[in-house]
Amino acid sequence: MKICYLILVHNNFKHLARLIEALNDDSNSFLIHIDKKAKEVQIPSLPNIKVIPQHIDIKWGGFSMIEATIALMQSGLENFPAADYYILISGVDYPIRSKNFLLKQLESGREFIDIAPLPVPFKPLSRYEYYYFDYNRRNLKHYNPLFIIEVLLKKLKMKRKAPFPVYVGSQWFALTRSCTSYIIEIIKKEKSYIRFFKHTLVPDEAFFQTIIGNSSFFENVSANLTYTDWETAVPPALITERHIEYLKNHVTFNDEYGQRYPFFARKFDDNSEPLLKEIREELWNK
Repeated sequence: MKICYLILVHNNFKHLARLIEALNDDSNSFLIHIDKKAKEVQIPSLPNIKVIPQHIDIKWGGFSMIEATIALMQSGLENFPAADYYILISGVDYPIRSKNFLLKQLESGREFIDIAPLPVPFKPLSRYEYYYFDYNRRNLKHYNPLFIIEVLLKKLKMKRKAPFPVYVGSQWFALTRSCTSYIIEIIKKEKSYIRFFKHTLVPDEAFFQTIIGNSSFFENVSANLTYTDWETAVPPALITERHIEYLKNHVTFNDEYGQRYPFFARKFDDNSEPLLKEIREELWNK
């Protein structure tokens, strides 16, 4: 089983090195997108690691996240075309099970990505009905012209209609080579996907889901392989010791996207090394 990990990184480079060390073997390769805003970049020097040349300034909630992900997928197909799976993760993820646990899931040949038709909880229809633009929403120190335009268009009730059924879910995935190739080809042929999602809010939680949801690959979908704790004041929560007991007792759990067998958890940071040691001791062999 050959796996190409597609990693989105903007900070916590010490943790990134630990993540790669935990995943690395002769069958794996790593493609890394480094956010344009990143500082003090440190990437492990290994022959199976490649930093893609694109350094996109990713803004939360904007289409820039899709652009970075597409760049990783295209680079994966070009540089590591023999991979069986392309797995999108963040640089602050970490495996919470053994590698054999992951391989057992991948042997099914399924597409591991959260997909559900609208509406679903916490992903309102308004994200796709109104016009949105790509700017720094989390650091809006003054009125951005694009923000003003968004507000004005809402007041004027300028709604949009998707040219296809919209599907949503978490942005992380593990997709087969055939599904990854299909997505890239559809993006090239069907410009309507980019035209529509370029002006939606948080398109990374709908863009790839919608392409797959409107294809035959939808019949082969399972929930993604990442555990995230959203029950916190500022989600997602940083993984702490309290999560380890939960993960000991929940090898699988169910949610609106189906039965989930998480292999990764997020998020961690550069100070998480003592916790990672505990995860390796307590969870990897469970």
